[in-house]
Amino acid sequence: MLVADLINALQKRGLSPQLWPAQAQLLDVDLVRACFDSRRVQPGDIFCAIPGHSQQGADFIQSALDAQASMLLVDQVREQFSCPQLVVGEELALTAAHCADLLAGRPSSKMWCTAITGTNGKTTVAHLVRGALGQLDIKAASCGTLGMIDHEGITPNLNTTPAADIVHGWLAELAEGQYGAVIVEASSHGIVQHRVTAVDFDCVAFTNLSHEHLDYHHTLEKYAAAKMQLINSLPSTAIAFVPHSKMLIDLCSSAAAEIMSWSSCDAQADVVCGITESANGVQVTFDWEEQQGVIHSALCGYHNGENLFLAALMMLSKGLPIRDVCSALSSQPAADGRLEQVTVHQGLAFVDYAHTPDALEKVLMAVRASHPKCVLKVVFGAGGDRDNAKRKAMGSAVSDHADWCVLTSDNPRTESPESIIEQVAAGIDEGALNFHSIVERDDAIRFAVESLGPSDVLVVAGKGHETYQEINGVRHSFDDRLQIREAVQCLA
Repeated sequence: MLVADLINALQKRGLSPQLWPAQAQLLDVDLVRACFDSRRVQPGDIFCAIPGHSQQGADFIQSALDAQASMLLVDQVREQFSCPQLVVGEELALTAAHCADLLAGRPSSKMWCTAITGTNGKTTVAHLVRGALGQLDIKAASCGTLGMIDHEGITPNLNTTPAADIVHGWLAELAEGQYGAVIVEASSHGIVQHRVTAVDFDCVAFTNLSHEHLDYHHTLEKYAAAKMQLINSLPSTAIAFVPHSKMLIDLCSSAAAEIMSWSSCDAQADVVCGITESANGVQVTFDWEEQQGVIHSALCGYHNGENLFLAALMMLSKGLPIRDVCSALSSQPAADGRLEQVTVHQGLAFVDYAHTPDALEKVLMAVRASHPKCVLKVVFGAGGDRDNAKRKAMGSAVSDHADWCVLTSDNPRTESPESIIEQVAAGIDEGALNFHSIVERDDAIRFAVESLGPSDVLVVAGKGHETYQEINGVRHSFDDRLQIREAVQCLA
């Protein structure tokens, strides 16, 4: 795309880039793509020098030019570099996302695109929708915590929602591969940092809202508002499914898109489901356009009933028959690291990604409902360098719903594991359950596995699918599932 055409397209989207130096011949420079990381720059790229949390894009301009970037996208003129520049002021991240979309050929407009936001459940819903669409012969891909998943395999992500240049570049590959649908997990950070800006979403689903990321957003209301930026940016042709909550509905009251509130218990919502739990899984019943849908799933827990319902609504908004949707969703397995069962010598063991108070509570309630007579045991911790206000509440959630626990390290990052454990332990009523504290996570898991009896159920929570433990900036190989298996082998 010529610079002149890019400037014109950006102006049509309400942006005001200024070319520097203002030389007519620079309008004929041909740009291939937008790139935000100087290490990935290729000849013909426009390098977007976006400011970050710990690093500034402007510090890597020379590296990008050494890699033969054709132009810079900057917030202010960098006169020390003689290369052509598009100057956009404070709208740098926003403009960069639009550049990524335009230079990729607006790929999201060529397929059905949906986003999932909310505190918990995003990965499970994305997994369910992608799998069910595939079962209905719709070529689908998803992007989120588990990585970018398509028919070629899984590409890991550093963040739940990657940078906009990666997102739009990946969407371009999917469009070229004739994919019919894509599901994107949109984190609150990803939304406010414009990582999904300019993606042409047809549908957005909001799972739930609970305590998380308040170190970044400061209050639950601001956290909710960050999520709602995505829904408020949708066009009138899109639809959004939002939990039946006055605060959330008020935050999107001026949205152009169609808003449908959903609930599993409040009859005042636009769409409502009923959820029945049993030892065999969950049954979800609901009505859609005067037709009844029933999903029989082996997934465990009331929260998974809600995840299945939301996945069904998203697929139904695409115009798929309700019978096909329910049948396809009924056969979907659990997502990687979400109440994933690991074989042990006696009793049962599950690994789950739950790392918020609400998620821990829902997972433990799900296990208790499925195994009401069990001794429920938990190994868990809290991540370092993250929202520490949730730590005591995590301890309380386990104290309220488990019989026995081991408090240990999660991803301590740069914090003291002992200090994190102390903060989580403040929420535990040691008189209500059998409580242990073991700093090393492998030792904690081994201790828990060795303690298992025939009627015990163990939940190792916090890391789920992760195959590392992050300590002082280094990711060490660590997989809860593997640790459980190794502990069992040691008992043989």
